[in-house]
Amino acid sequence: MYEETKHITARLQVLEFLMTQANLADLFRHTDILLFVLYAQNVAEGVTTQYKRMSEELDISFYVSFPFDEWLRKIQNWKEKLNKPEFLLEQDIAIGEGRALRLRSLMEKLCDRNAVTDDTAKLQYPYDKIASKPYHESIVDLEKAFDSLKTNLSNLAILPLKTSKEVRGKALREYLGNASRKESIQTELQDYQYFCRTKRNASVIRQLLYLKQRIKSLVGKDELAGLDLSESERNELLGGLKSIFEENEINPATKHIPANAQPWATDELFAKALFFVDLNAGQHFPVLNEDNIVDFLVRKDVTLSDGEEEHIQTLLLLMTAMCGQLEGTLKERFDNTATHSVDIQQRINRVLKKVEYYNARLLPCMAYGKTVADLNELFHRWFSTKIDVSLREPQVELLKLLEDGLDKIKMETYVHLLREAADLSLFKKATPFSDKLYEALSRVESREDEEFPIAGPSFNKYFRNPDFCNEDKWTEAAKVLRDVRSKMSEG
Repeated sequence: MYEETKHITARLQVLEFLMTQANLADLFRHTDILLFVLYAQNVAEGVTTQYKRMSEELDISFYVSFPFDEWLRKIQNWKEKLNKPEFLLEQDIAIGEGRALRLRSLMEKLCDRNAVTDDTAKLQYPYDKIASKPYHESIVDLEKAFDSLKTNLSNLAILPLKTSKEVRGKALREYLGNASRKESIQTELQDYQYFCRTKRNASVIRQLLYLKQRIKSLVGKDELAGLDLSESERNELLGGLKSIFEENEINPATKHIPANAQPWATDELFAKALFFVDLNAGQHFPVLNEDNIVDFLVRKDVTLSDGEEEHIQTLLLLMTAMCGQLEGTLKERFDNTATHSVDIQQRINRVLKKVEYYNARLLPCMAYGKTVADLNELFHRWFSTKIDVSLREPQVELLKLLEDGLDKIKMETYVHLLREAADLSLFKKATPFSDKLYEALSRVESREDEEFPIAGPSFNKYFRNPDFCNEDKWTEAAKVLRDVRSKMSEG
């Protein structure tokens, strides 16, 4: 595949040489313009051949270094040249017959080097057509050849977007497998193995510090300039680490940072490196996100030099090695379930206690076969330590939405969650639904009972909003609701 890459580049370079001469118009007049047409069409067909081969076996190395946009702009410029006055000549067939004879002679010699061409023989198809073709039609043919080349090159540029996930994954693994044999990359991996031999360096803090150092060294000179992340995307990637590691491991206190740990990557650069890993893969880090990596490497507006490409390859292979190193640490940690910190668990307990106080009033509204215990269990599921570790941060976001100071809950959020419980069929079917729930909650039977701190119209407003999960503040917390709902439907 590498040879094909060189061929297509060489063909385009020859075509560029032909199309950028100062005396181009004279060359068209006094040389067989058909040669230009044939060469342009030959390059277009070469790109088609490349497309067919890559449809079966994607070659990422070609896309990393091939400047699609640059060549597409050049082809467009060549097309525009043909519309300049010096190329718009009168119809001229004076050289047509001679051109056709020469072309026939050339083709016969290529087929049989001993062939003797009879110049007096009658021209046969397609040579008779070539002989009668006016000059201006050849210009049209050349323009069509450029159109074909531009279309084929554009199709080749977007080919990776059409390939299957399996083909893309296989191509990336082959690409990195070939890169792993480079001496410089082998040296990088050996250095990492040496670092890991020291027991204290196996800690998550030191592993992440080492990674930040290597990111700064390997891709800290604009190797990832083509990867443009918004502020929200950057924050989401950095926040995604919290589903795997503790805050003090991601941003350790100064006393836990070795003196030689700097310089390391900025948050912006670190986030760009995290774009290449899957932060939703459970108790694993870093698992390469093959789709994100391929998308970046094959983009036609991203072209890497040999050095930049090798640096990115090194970083990807280093993170793969780190995954193996951290696997044991994370497995042991998550085997003990995804527990929250003591502070978070205390806040959860306070909220659930208050929630259960109000839930107890809903017994008359429970569906047949359901009890208040089932409703309480649903709330406990949303805050369970046995939930997937990737949902720990969304659980905290749900907690923030629900808590309102010590021993209180935000009623808007509580009512929204009752809406979720209703969708899970925990309550009787009633009309109007919200009025029955409000009636049960607002009933006060003794002095010890608190007044329900919300008015009926507000309750109805909150309860009748089934799309509350689409609100921005629910983006993270809603992940917990969807996960629990999915597991309950499976069970």
